[in-house]
Amino acid sequence: MESVGKILAEARTAKGLSLEKVSEEVSIRQAYLEALENDDYSKMPEDVFIKGFIRNYGNFLGLNGPELVDLYKSQQTGSSVEEVKSLGVREVDKVSLNISLKQERELGSGKGGLSLPKVHLPWRQLALGIVAVAIFAGGYFSVPILMDTMPSLPPISLPSFEDKQAPVEPAETAKVYDHVVVEMVANDDCWLEVSENHKEVFAGMLRAQDRMVFEGKKQLIIKYGNVGAMQVTFNGEPQDMQGEQGVVVKTYNF
Repeated sequence: MESVGKILAEARTAKGLSLEKVSEEVSIRQAYLEALENDDYSKMPEDVFIKGFIRNYGNFLGLNGPELVDLYKSQQTGSSVEEVKSLGVREVDKVSLNISLKQERELGSGKGGLSLPKVHLPWRQLALGIVAVAIFAGGYFSVPILMDTMPSLPPISLPSFEDKQAPVEPAETAKVYDHVVVEMVANDDCWLEVSENHKEVFAGMLRAQDRMVFEGKKQLIIKYGNVGAMQVTFNGEPQDMQGEQGVVVKTYNF
C-alpha cells in the first residue's frame, strides 16, 4: 500500500502544481508540505496539525481527505484502516460553553425582555394628582386669553428652558442575534477545525493577526490547536481564554 506522502506527491505532480503554489492556496507552509510528501513527520508539529494538513492537502488535490487521514493513522499505529475507523473521533480537553442568551431588542420597541416594575397607587392620591394636572393645564391655557384682554399691559416674557435642557441622545439600537456568531483574532499561529451540526465547515491554519468569523444557526464546535493564542468573541461577548493552553475543543450554543 502506498504511503500518504507518495499519494499526495503523485496527485500534485499529475496536476502540474508546485509546492509553492499549493502552499499559497491551502495556507500550509511549504516546509510542512515537503515533509508530508516525504512521510517525514518529525519535522512537523503535533499530531492534530498533521491530520489537518493531510485532510486539507488531500481535499485541495481532489482526493478524499478524511480517508487519507485514516490511512495515516493506520500506518502510524500498524492497524488496518477498518480498525482505525471503528475507533471514532476522540476529542481532547473538551470544554462546553452552554451559554443561553436572550434575544436582544431595541429598548422602547415594546418587544423583548425589558419589563417595568408594577406600581400600585392609592386611588385617593391618584385622584388628587389628576385634579392638580387639570388645574395646571387650565392655568396654562388661560394665559393667552388673559393677555388678549389686556392689550395695554407690556408683553410678558416667559423664560425659555430650551437652551438649558440637555439634548436628548437617541437610544442606541442593540444588535440582534438569532444565531451563533464566533469571531476570532489570532495572536500567533493556531490550527482551527470548525464544524456545524457535525459537518466540517473549516479546517486550516490561522497566522498572527488573521481574523475569521463563523456563524451557525444553533451550535458551533471549534477545535483550537493553540487556544492560548486566540482572542475569541461569542455573540458580541469577549471570551476569557487566559490560562488555557494547547489543544482544546469548545462548543458554542445559542
